Amino acid sequence: MGANLQDHLDLYAICEVTGPHTYDRFAKLHNSAWAALQYLFTRKGPVASSLFETGGFWYADETARSPDIQMHLGLGTGIEAGVVTMPNGGVTLNACHLRPRSRGTVRLKSANPADAPLIDPNYLSDPYDREMSIRGLKLVQDILAQDALKPFILAERLPGPDVRSDQDYFNFICVHSKTSHHCAGTCRMGSDAEAVLDLRLRFNGIDGLRIADASIMPNVVSSNTNAPSIMIGEKAADMIKQDQGYLK
Repeated sequence: MGANLQDHLDLYAICEVTGPHTYDRFAKLHNSAWAALQYLFTRKGPVASSLFETGGFWYADETARSPDIQMHLGLGTGIEAGVVTMPNGGVTLNACHLRPRSRGTVRLKSANPADAPLIDPNYLSDPYDREMSIRGLKLVQDILAQDALKPFILAERLPGPDVRSDQDYFNFICVHSKTSHHCAGTCRMGSDAEAVLDLRLRFNGIDGLRIADASIMPNVVSSNTNAPSIMIGEKAADMIKQDQGYLK
């Protein structure tokens, strides 16, 4: 238990825009007040936005069985920690590699339940993950550099023109990256001796205990984990009913 930690590492390219094209313009007080009133009376406008309003999937590994890069378009900056405000505002295009091979751990620091756990995601420890993540980052840079966007894009600010070699990209990632909040795998199910749970989500070694969340996944899914986690909970409920004789 606590091994096999997986997560999607989120990377991003950020460009400054040529004018007030993104939600950054609502950082100004009078625009914020207008947006608040619009939402109050119509339930529409920028306050009703998730900010990341569109996205897509594509390939980093051309031999992958299905797309292995997920992208999200954020119509603003200031979303990512440590990114300075841009005079005209900006746009953010995120990319994360969906099938990481790297594995981390979650361990107890001590017997004191008030102590924070020791979490080591071990991102990009596998060379394949590093290569695919860099490819994904280059992909979103290429998308933001397309001719169709040139009227709206003033310049790329991150990673920026100084990031050229793969080592440059890796160094950039070490500073500018974050979790996608898709942690999974630390209580994986399986039929082998190393599995934490059996195939009915029962904890090996403790009677009456089952686990039903993303931690049971032997491998993190190739997308967001919310919907699969809901499915796991529904399936676990059915298993419990079956084992107690409520479902035939």
